[in-house]
Amino acid sequence: MKKTILAIILFATTATVSAQFYISAGSGYSFGTGKKVLGIERILSPSGNTIKTLKGSYGEGVHTQLKGGYFFNKKFGVELGVGYLHGTNQDVQKISGSEIAGVPGITANIKARGRAFGASLAGIYNITKGLYVRAGLLTKLGGKTEVIGTVRSKLPARLVNPNAPATMLVDLDLDFTTDFQGKFPLGFSGAVGYKFPIDDNLSLYAEIDYMNINVTRDTSKLREFSANIGGQKITRDQLKGALANLPAENRATFSKMLPLLEDESKWGEGDLPSSKAPYSSIGFSFGVTYSFN
Repeated sequence: MKKTILAIILFATTATVSAQFYISAGSGYSFGTGKKVLGIERILSPSGNTIKTLKGSYGEGVHTQLKGGYFFNKKFGVELGVGYLHGTNQDVQKISGSEIAGVPGITANIKARGRAFGASLAGIYNITKGLYVRAGLLTKLGGKTEVIGTVRSKLPARLVNPNAPATMLVDLDLDFTTDFQGKFPLGFSGAVGYKFPIDDNLSLYAEIDYMNINVTRDTSKLREFSANIGGQKITRDQLKGALANLPAENRATFSKMLPLLEDESKWGEGDLPSSKAPYSSIGFSFGVTYSFN
């Protein structure tokens, strides 16, 4: 028993003596991986529609992080980090085409991008004095997925003016921004890195980072809305009324966008799907570390 207690005291003393706190800050760029279907592209024509799937990951973009860690000895440590992702635009819906049922075409571009804050808790192992690996859990603390929509089309003038000639067309200009909030996710993060010492306390690092995480849609909220027909500004209700009077072929073209124009939509309820938004990525980071010896 005395030998056991002595061994524990000895181990604790050794760990304390060789323990080391550190902080680090860095930034880098991530490329989307584990890409999923984000939406569809539709090319409309009188002879038939061409449909293509649009794949991507909202994890692609510039990221920054601030981390703090503690090494129990020269090999093993733990690290807590927080970071921010400024994602690049991902295509989620595209529509283009020629005249259908008297309406001469439509152009729609809807893109989405991640603006997310996250946190990670990981273990670290020093393979050599400079080379190390890190692996742990990742979650999202806050932020959103922004959806930016631009729609340009021509509509029959009679939708807004019953006395207009039957063949007269007017321009529709629609712009909107909708924010998506997600449910609490949990994923995996890992990295392989190398430290370049400058002095006893300061060092630079370079890492290859990997994240595997998906965020399930929860609610969406309309942030910005602007629409006009024939140069005349209209409300959402007026737009919905005009679209409801379109021929069925054209009405279906706009139907997928309408939930994005609501003040708030609960995804996963009613007819609204609740798909997982992919945030997985692989990328690189560069930064600086300061150790408190």
